[in-house]
Formats: sequence, C-alpha cells, structure tokens
Amino acid sequence: MYHYYEIAVFGTYTYNTYTYKSTNQLTPGQRVLVDFRNQQKIGVILSETSEKPYNVKEIELLLDEKPLISQKHIELIKEASIKFLMPISEIAKIVFPPISSDRTRIKIIPKSPLAPIEKPIFINEFYKKFKTKKEANKKLKQLLENHIVSLELYYKRKIEKKDRYISLNLDLNQLLEQKVSQAGMNIINFLQENNGCVIEKELYQNNIIKPGSTALKTLIKKGIISYTDYKKETPFKVSLTEKQKEILEKILYSNKNIELLYGVTGSGKTEIFFEAMESYFKNEKKVMILLPEISLTPQLISRINNRFPDKKIGVYHSGISPAEKIKTWYEAVNGEIDILVGARSAVWIPLKNLGLVIADEEHDQSFYQFDQLSYDAIEVIYLRSKIEDIKVILSSATPTIREMKNAFEGKINLHKLQERVFTQMPDIEIIDIKKEEKVSWIFTKKVIKEISKTLSNNKKVLIFSPTKGYANYLICTNCGEIIKCKHCDISLTYHKHTKKLKCHYCGYETNVPPVCPKCGSPTLQSRGYGTERVVNEILRFFPSRKVVRIDREIIKTHEDLENAFNEIKKEEPMIIVGTKMITKGLDISDIKLVIVLDSDRYLSFPEYTSFEHTASLLIQVAGRSGRREKGKVIIQTFKSGEDFFDAVKNHDYDKIIDLELSNRKKFNYPPFSQLIIFLFSNEDKNKAYKEAFDFYEEINDLFDNSIEILEPTEPLIPKLRGLYRYQVIIKDNINDQEKLMEIIKEYGKKCYIYVNPPTTLL
Repeated sequence: MYHYYEIAVFGTYTYNTYTYKSTNQLTPGQRVLVDFRNQQKIGVILSETSEKPYNVKEIELLLDEKPLISQKHIELIKEASIKFLMPISEIAKIVFPPISSDRTRIKIIPKSPLAPIEKPIFINEFYKKFKTKKEANKKLKQLLENHIVSLELYYKRKIEKKDRYISLNLDLNQLLEQKVSQAGMNIINFLQENNGCVIEKELYQNNIIKPGSTALKTLIKKGIISYTDYKKETPFKVSLTEKQKEILEKILYSNKNIELLYGVTGSGKTEIFFEAMESYFKNEKKVMILLPEISLTPQLISRINNRFPDKKIGVYHSGISPAEKIKTWYEAVNGEIDILVGARSAVWIPLKNLGLVIADEEHDQSFYQFDQLSYDAIEVIYLRSKIEDIKVILSSATPTIREMKNAFEGKINLHKLQERVFTQMPDIEIIDIKKEEKVSWIFTKKVIKEISKTLSNNKKVLIFSPTKGYANYLICTNCGEIIKCKHCDISLTYHKHTKKLKCHYCGYETNVPPVCPKCGSPTLQSRGYGTERVVNEILRFFPSRKVVRIDREIIKTHEDLENAFNEIKKEEPMIIVGTKMITKGLDISDIKLVIVLDSDRYLSFPEYTSFEHTASLLIQVAGRSGRREKGKVIIQTFKSGEDFFDAVKNHDYDKIIDLELSNRKKFNYPPFSQLIIFLFSNEDKNKAYKEAFDFYEEINDLFDNSIEILEPTEPLIPKLRGLYRYQVIIKDNINDQEKLMEIIKEYGKKCYIYVNPPTTLL
C-alpha cells in the first residue's frame, strides 16, 4: 500500500509542491531524496495527500529519521512563500542547513558486477566522473531502475567535544612585562573584555584567531593563560532605572506579542533585553537575537557571556565556517542552545522552545535580503510570532516608519526611552558650507579647529563620509565625458592609492586612462570625494596623528573588521574615517567628536525613503559621540535652513516620523500601500523590455486595471553586470497575493521580485 506526499523540492525554483509516494508511513517535516526531472534532488514533506489518477514517482530515500521541523514551521514556509512571492522550494530550502556540508550524505552502493564503481562512493564523487550533472543524473537513474546500484544514507559521526574554558592568569602589570605577538594580544584583549575567561571556540567564532593558530599554545606555554573545566564567574548585572523597570514590566505582561523599544542611543535598551531574557529562561524558553551586521556580534557576545555565564550561546552568520553553521543548526533544533545570536539568515532556524526574539537596530536595511531569494527578516519575525506565539522585541533609536505606523494604530506596543543612562545627548551643530570659511574643498575652518581641540584633549574624532574611494568619478573637462563601467551604466570610482578605476557594483576595475577615451584630451579631472581622499586631506592638517580608515576597500573580512575595532578601542587620541560601517553599534567611550561630511548626498537620492534613511543615518552616526561623557556632532550641509536639519539638530526623530508619514500617505507609498518591484534583465535590451511589457499587460488583465501598476521603465541603473534592465512596479494594496502568484509562476526566473524593499535603488 502506498502513501502519497506533497514535497517542496529544494533548488528547483518552483512555486508548486510535487506529489511522490512511498510504501512507508512518513511524517511532514522529514527530508527525502526524489527523482525530479531526471535529477536527484532533496526535498521536504509538507503534507500527506490522497492517491492521484496519474503516475506518481516513488521517494528514493528517507534522509531524516524524525522530522526536523514542526507543523508550525511548515506553515511558516507556506505563508512566507506567498508574502514574499518567492518559490516555496527556495523558502523551504533556506529553513534547513546548507546541503553541501550537512551531516547527512548520500552514498551510492554497487549491487552488481555491471556497476561502474567497485566500492561505495558519495554521490558528489559520482558526479565528478561526468562532464555535466545532467549526464550523471541520467546515468544514475538508469542504474537505479535496473537495480545495479542502490542509495544509502551516511551520517557523519557527531564528535562530542567538551567545552574548554581559557582563563587569563596574569594581571595588567604582569602582562606589560611579557613579549607577546599581535595574535596573542588579540586573545588577551578578548579575555579582558570577557572578565578573563571564555570558551575556547569563542576565539574562533569571533575571528580572534584561526583554528590551528600557534598563538594560543605560545600563551599557555608562557603561563599567561591556561585551560580550565569551568567558568569561575558570577553574572554581571546592572540595576535598571525606574523607567527601564516600567518598560520591562509592560513588555513582560503585555497581551500583545510585538513590542517596539524606541530609545535614543545609549539609553540602556540592551539591559532591558537581558532582564526580559532572564524571565524567559526561568520558563525554560530559548532566545533568538538578530543583528543587522556580523560586525556587531563579538561586542554583544561579550556582554551576553558576562550577563549569562551559565547559558550556551550559538552564533550563526556568514562569517563562520559551514561546519560550525551545521553544528549550530542541529544544536538549535535539538534544544541544546539557550541563546542564538545571528544575522538575517538566522531568522529561519527552527530553534526548539523559542520564546523570545529580539531584533536590535530593526531600522537597518541589512535585515532585507536582495540577492536571489528576497525577503524581509523583520516580516519573517512577524510571521513566526503569529504562527508560533512568540514574544518579539524590535529595538532602535530610529524605528522604521512602518513600525511607528503599526504602533500608532495599536497593532504593536510602543515603549520610549528618551534619555541616556550615563550622560547627556551630544550637541549637534549644523554648518552651512555656503557660509562657512573653508580650508580645503572638503573641510571648513571650524571643523578643523574642533578636531584639533578634541585631539588635544586626548579624545577620538570620527569622520563619516558617504562613499569609499578617492573620487566619485573622473570627468573630461573638454567634452564632459564621464568614464563609466563597461558592464554597468554607472560611473567608475577613482582609487588614487592603486591608481585604478573601480565599479562598486560588479567589481570591474581598470587603469586610469592617460587621455579621455572619447575625445583624446588629457584634461581628466576627479570630482567628488570618498574616504581615501578624506584621509589624504586630514593628514595634511594632522600629519603626526593616528588615522584609521574603515570601509569595504580596507575591511575585506570579518577578521579585518575585528582587528580594526580592536585598534580603535585603544585609549589614545586618533581620527577614525569611515563609511556606513561605522554607524552600526560602534560603542567607543572616548569618541568625543563626530563629523558628518556631504550629508546632502543621501537626502538627494531619487527615492521615496531617502528622507527616513538619511535621518536615521545621521542620528545613528551622531549617537557614536559622547557615550560616557557629553560629546559633539558637526554636520556639514548646503541646506541648513530646511526643517529636516532642525529636527536632526534637536534629536527630534518624532518630527521626522510625522513629516514622513504625512508625505507617504499623500503619495500612497508604504506603509500606506504595498510596493512590489518586478525587475527584468537580459543581454538584449529589446527582449528585456518585451518581457517586462508582456508581464505588465498580464497583471493589468488579471486585476482588470483595478490596481495601480506602473508601465515598464528603466531603473536608476539601466544596465548592470552586462544586462539591460526594466522594472514593473505595483503600488497598491493587494489583498490576494495568491492570485498574483499564478502569473509569477509563468515567469519563474525571468525576473527578480522585491516586496516592500527598503530602497528602490536596485
């Protein structure tokens, strides 16, 4: 007797489930191997179904002894697929760990002398024997049908490793007498930040050192550190203020599941998280903490370790190895992890007994995934909260307009923290570049004076520049030609140090031409500026001062970032120059002055969110100043008289929210409507347009011209990575997205889909 199952088949980019049968009684949530269009594919059972009147293929192999996801997680997969208009096959795939490094592996077993293999081999090794995977799958299908080979499951043996703690044996004075390498100092600094004791694997998870590094053995040999079996430490608790206690009580005893914690930078939001977490631990519940950037992880891990030394922490983000990801995933599913800390992708992990999800810096655009499978991690949290009955805390000094609207409408609870715990908010001064005396093309005289004064007081200065590189572009002053990327319709950025022109979209780079490629004139001139030029300029005024540059050109790995942060944590005067990377969670107590250059750039972007994002960016970067004593912020602009800068100067984000909500409502932009972008691309410009136009007409016919849908237009960057692009935009509230999906299924991989993206500059 056969049982029939609906299966989402991974990696097929399909919106439908497919029916397969088995003589065994299986359970939804188990993964299986199936033959999908003559290819061996892994999928997950979503439901049992009835017998079909057509020929149904058998399931080839059961991969999981028991379901790894519950019925609630299956419901999440289905709802997320509809919400984000994404293939159910890919949503189901992302819930599980990466297949390539999973514990479960498939072996091909020879059953006959006719078998092309003499001994069992893994399926990946079998694929290598053929020119293409398609050819390999066709051969494997024949071998299986003729019973020449069979498939078996192989489980990687899970090696139980006891956590080893590392303790610091010497005090500061004794350490000063030791000669230690830079890698050794990184270990010592990390130990000091964590009360002198950490689990060994945390050194690798936080990229302090790499596995196999000799630095650890050298420190042990010198007696500077030693192994111990347990952590001699008591929780480090901070007493809450009356306001913090009041908010905590409201969060814990609210009848709503979503809480928005709107607190200025340095107001003690994290301490409220910790107290809420403790309450859930008492009820044997687990906690998930999501961060927009992996750069914030080590700093938070240190604080969590100090606060909850007896809790097991799991880390999940792109900076850790595939093997570590797999280990963390299974531990989370089996309930072996108390606190899961991760970036965007961690939101899908089916953490056992999950009771509380915290999304810190919820305003950050990094919570939205744009590549291949697009989704909003904050919206996924909303879905999980509804389906799994989970408490959620969204936290930010500059909440999104969407969340503030939800709060005003009573859909979620709003809690405000308007004062810093240890100091006052910094003074913000708006400098009009048109009126102030300049000492260079970038800096005003007043800014240079303030920098000099701050450094003289042994404090740090942070300078924010919107872009990396030396100049935004090169222009011929004879004919006006701007040198662009040959693959993208975008100007190349000039990098003076390497004498290269680089595309920050596709990675293309070329040497700086000696003459204009269009008219042959040698009069090429750089325009605009980025971090490289800012550093060059600042060294003209402060040649003997330490300057640290932080941007994606300098910081290429998580380890680079950790080293840079360790450098700027040193208690000495210095100037830090950086891009948006430095606005995210940087907590350095002796940053006294923050300078914001070219603040008009983001405000002038041609998109409806520019007002909100610029305000958020300026307030967040201003928040890096004066974390322990009152600081100062200087913002240079050409538009000092606008209401926008008055609001920023007065730390009045509420005014920004009111202005923006009014504008969004007037022009029917999110959160008052949905904004769905369908992006078509093709090497042939005419084909790209035709596909977009055909889609546009089908959508109009489907909805009988009842929704606002914009005709195909070129996006801001009409050509990217060698492909011409056209977009179709729906700007309306669609109550039936399943209806929309019927057309989307026909177009499959022909277009990228973005539902309510935080930016339209795609």
